[in-house]
Order: sequence, then structure tokens, then C-alpha cells
Amino acid sequence: MQINMQINMQSIYSLFLWFQVTYTTLTNEGCSMGRVHVGLDIGTTNISMVVLDLNGGTLLPARSIPNVQLQTGESYAYAQDPHAIESAVRTLLLQVKEPIGSLCVTGQVHGIVYYDASGIAVSPLYTWLDRRAMEQVDGMDSQQLLFEKTGVHLPCGYGLLAHYANRRLKNVPAEAVGFCGILEYITSRLVGKTIDKSDPSCLGPFGAFDPVSSRFNDRVIEEVFGLKESRFLDACSPFELAGYTPEGIPVAFPVGDNQAGFFGMVSDWPHSALVSMGTSGQISLFSTSPVCPASMELRPFLGEGYLHVGATLTAGKAYETLHHCIASIISSAGMKISDEAVFELMKKEGKSHGIPGSLAVDTRFNGSRKEPNARGSVSSIQLDNLTLGNLVVGTIDGIVDELYQFSVEASEVFLAMERIIATGSSVRKNFLFQEALDRKFKLPTSIAQVDDGAGLGAALIGAVAVGALSKQEAKSFVGSMLRA
Repeated sequence: MQINMQINMQSIYSLFLWFQVTYTTLTNEGCSMGRVHVGLDIGTTNISMVVLDLNGGTLLPARSIPNVQLQTGESYAYAQDPHAIESAVRTLLLQVKEPIGSLCVTGQVHGIVYYDASGIAVSPLYTWLDRRAMEQVDGMDSQQLLFEKTGVHLPCGYGLLAHYANRRLKNVPAEAVGFCGILEYITSRLVGKTIDKSDPSCLGPFGAFDPVSSRFNDRVIEEVFGLKESRFLDACSPFELAGYTPEGIPVAFPVGDNQAGFFGMVSDWPHSALVSMGTSGQISLFSTSPVCPASMELRPFLGEGYLHVGATLTAGKAYETLHHCIASIISSAGMKISDEAVFELMKKEGKSHGIPGSLAVDTRFNGSRKEPNARGSVSSIQLDNLTLGNLVVGTIDGIVDELYQFSVEASEVFLAMERIIATGSSVRKNFLFQEALDRKFKLPTSIAQVDDGAGLGAALIGAVAVGALSKQEAKSFVGSMLRA
């Protein structure tokens, strides 16, 4: 009787293993089963979802939910609610009616969220715009102190520096057992467990990470955590799976929005520069060389090489600041006007009366990564050129020029570039930005024809991770969309 029970239990266990392997295999063959691949983009402004149907070679209509700022009462904070972000992600996923073959999360990096022993967030998401590292404690800000202790300068908003500042400000939640980025957090919530790895594209923005060796600086880790032998997140392999949802959907490890966007919008990597203009601005150049200018960041790119990235803290945000100024003047005159009407007025005045070069506008309104205390300015003002049209064109030129300066410093790589691929709401909605890009870079400019390139890149990365698509097929897919 006991022998029969053992045999039956062994048979049941074997049947269970067969079912598990068969189910996983069917899931990973999502392309042939008519499954779609989903990219989730957790942006600073919106949480978006891209749904890729490989069978039809199409993108289903993108959906998004606003990602609002959370007021913490701290003047230096720029925070968001990780629970609201998770709720938004799950709401978006419920809108997908087709079977899902893979998931991959991308979006904003640099910031951190603390979690407890159950993996649940116990703090706000302190985003990349947060400035707690500049708060004085005992007469010195955390950025300067970390530099004095380690010799490593971390830009304001980087995750390790944010934790270091929170320790000094006594702002680490008592119940916290660790912290990660919002991309790791949402991925862990999807797979139902805390993850201890992430793609190197997500690890770099924490700071003090070597993209060549894929290791954090031990001295910085020890100082930031205040413990010897401290460890943080490890690097995963390119296109590695983090786990499965309770429904059995494969989930790839998250990828930073810069790398995901490049993968989703650039097909000819060595000859195309990607210029992104959202809240902030970036120029990304692909290279197999790990040597890049000190003013730029070397970022790992999916095991294929590196992106040499020049990043600004304002782009669309600088233009939005000018918009607020104009709107306040109109309001002060007792007139009512919508935000959209103000933007249209700016475009009209810039096109009709803006003279390039008439006003010089420094758009570092929130500083720069290297100089967080730098501020913007308007110069070359004469008696007859301080006009709305010139302010509009000067601001756009200032935004573009800040990005162009990176290409000058990376001239060895940039010389191989044959065109600019531009993305972001600023260039899609305002032709003045494309004109400024053409003037400055003197290369053909293509506007990416997707609403969310990072989300598309994440969807493609998920498809590659489950074997539904090869990397070369993904590049061909992107190339066909650009031609379209």
C-alpha cells in the first residue's frame, strides 16, 4: 500500500513537471500562438502601455494614465506614489484583451523606492528630479560629502546618492529592508517576488556603476550603506527573464528608457543619433568603444556595445516654463486663454517673427547633471529684439544647442552619423523644434512615428527574451516602421 502511494505520488509529480514545462514552452512561443507583447513605460508624466502584435506587424493603440507628483511637504522633494503607479500598470494590463506573450517594463531611472520584508513599498518614489542630496546637514550637502569620502561625484537624483542623503536626513523608513528603482519594483510586483538583479541599463543610473565590468564601486557602496561587505543589485544577462506572473506570462528584467528607446526607434545603430525631447533632453550615440567624453555618460546597451549619452535636465520643461510666463502675463491682463491656445500662439509668433540667433537663451533652468546649481539666462538683449517670437525661437535653440554641444565633444563618434532620429512630444507637436535641429546639426532629421519609442523597445525586448523574435528581426521591424 505504501509502495503504491509512492508510485502514485511520483506519477503525479511527473505529470506536474510535464504540465509546467509544456505550459512554459507554449507561453514562450507566443508569436506563433497569436500572442501580443507588451511594453510598460513608467514615465515621469505618464504611465504608458505599448502592445505589439507581431503576427500583424502592427502596434495596437497606445494607452496611458497620468503619473502625478506626490506632495510630501519637503521643499526639495519630487516624489510619486509607487502604489498608484502599480495600480495604473494593472489597470492598463486589464485593457489588453489578447493573450500576452511577454511583458517588459521600462521608464524613468535614477530614483529609488524603499520596500519592506514583503516587498511592498514603504516610501514614496523619490524621482530623478528630487534634490534632497543638495540639502545641508552639519554644514555640508550629501553630494559634496560623498565626493570627499570617495572621490566619486554623483549627480543629484541618482539613487545611491538619494539613499545617502536620506540616511543623513534620517528619512529612511524604519520598516525598510532595501530599496530599488521603480522599474525593479514594478517588475517584482508583476512576478510576485523581490528581484535581486536588473539590466545594467537600470543599474548605471543608481551611480558609481562601471558599465564595462558591470560592477558597482565598492568604496561608494560601503559609504552609501554604512556597512562593510555591503551588496546591492547584481547585473542580469541581456534579454533575461525575471520570472512569470501568476497567470504564467513571462516578464523580462526591466530596461532603462534610454536603451529601450534606442532599441525601439533606431535600426542603423552606428549611423543614427537619437535625440529625445521629453521633460528632459538626451542625445544618444551608439559605439563599441567604452571611451566617451567626461561630459557624457557611458551606458551599457543590451550586450551589444555602449550608448554615449549627453543628458540635460530640461528640454520640454524649459519650453513649458516659457509657456507659464506668457500665460501669466495674459492672465494678468485680465484675459482668459487655454494652455493649448498659448502653445499655438508661441508657435505662430516663433514662425512669423522669431529670428534665430537674435536672443541667446541658456535653458539650464534647473541646472545640469555636472553643475546642479547652474541657472538659465537670456542675453544679447537689445532695444528692439526682446519679442515673444525671439524668446520662443531663442528658447528652442537653447534647448537644441545644449544637446548639440555633446555631439561636438563626441566628435569622433558623431562623425559617423548620417541622420538624426528625433522623438518626444516637443518635436512631434512643434515644427519649430525640427527646424532648430536641422539648423544646428546639419543632418537629415526624421521624426519617430511612434508615440512611445521606449515602450515599443520594451515590447520588442520582451519578444526577444521569449524567443518570439531575434535581435536582427527586431531591428528590421524598427527599420520598416521608420520607412513607413
